[in-house]
Amino acid sequence: MEYIDIFDENNNLIEEAKEKKQAHKDGDFHRTAHVWIINDKNELLLQKRSPTKKTHPNFWDISGAGHIRTGETVTQGAVRELKEELGVVAKEDELKFITMVKCTRNPVNHEFAYVYLLKCNKKVEDYVFEDNEVSEVKYVYYEDLEKMVEERVEDLLIHEEEFEKLFEYIRENVK
Repeated sequence: MEYIDIFDENNNLIEEAKEKKQAHKDGDFHRTAHVWIINDKNELLLQKRSPTKKTHPNFWDISGAGHIRTGETVTQGAVRELKEELGVVAKEDELKFITMVKCTRNPVNHEFAYVYLLKCNKKVEDYVFEDNEVSEVKYVYYEDLEKMVEERVEDLLIHEEEFEKLFEYIRENVK
């Protein structure tokens, strides 16, 4: 069982940890890490969610993402998720913080998503899917991904506020 810390609507820790499934069932706020991998060509890595995922199977999504476990910092969880999902070994100080998004659209999955950018030049074929949550990956030039978001491409998970902040950060900070 995976336990996660529970937070109030202002992102203050409540002295309570719950099993992840129960926290979702109860609609509790919790923290997640969303890491976008970008290479030197300004291409973002998209992962295709495994067909066995409970939510959004076979959708293209964030490079690496996951729940922060009880006792973990957000960056520790981000590094762990990258290793588990993609076989990427990263250091916490390599993660560039972009924003934190309060997600409340789903009535039972309330989360504070911490969004990071990681520079990585691995080839697509060098990624390793250790936990079977990912079925494949591909790189997409960030401006092409912006168009995909605008067009609401059918098999792409749309994270409105996150995409807005991500593209803004890349335009202003990535050369």
